[in-house]
Amino acid sequence: MELATSTLLDRTAPRHRGNGERQLAHNIFMQVTWSLLAVALLGQLFLLIWLDVVS
Repeated sequence: MELATSTLLDRTAPRHRGNGERQLAHNIFMQVTWSLLAVALLGQLFLLIWLDVVS
């Protein structure tokens, strides 16, 4: 069982650049996804503060 798990992890390991950084970090889709998440977080924080001030 442990050998199968080790083999699976070796086959599905993320690709790395020459300096050891994961290649996924430069994927434009992931950058857009994290940016949208940050915008949603800031929007929620603004609405929470605004609701507290108005009421």
